[in-house]
Amino acid sequence: MFPPASCADLRERGHDAVHVRDCGLDASSDRAVATAAAEQRRVLVTENVKDFAHVRDLVILSVLKARLRGGGLSRRLAELIDDWARGNPEPYVGLHWPAVRQPPAGHGSHRHG
Repeated sequence: MFPPASCADLRERGHDAVHVRDCGLDASSDRAVATAAAEQRRVLVTENVKDFAHVRDLVILSVLKARLRGGGLSRRLAELIDDWARGNPEPYVGLHWPAVRQPPAGHGSHRHG
């Protein structure tokens, strides 16, 4: 599950973002989450592609946490989704894999010397 703070970061960027916890769906089945997202015409952001790959009536954004290196997972996720949304104002229904920009070398690491 992605951090709820990423939704707050997205709202600050002008997006109508909600976390499954905000909707009372954090303990719900994948089917219930997908149904709610489709009914609310939302993009479902997940790392768990295999459980949503069969869904046909929903925009699904697949993001792997391991690819969001550089610290600040919530911020990095919000940046990635914001970039993707701006580049895809009318996304097609189905699975999307947004391009992840890696931080410059040394970003997020601490050097002592």
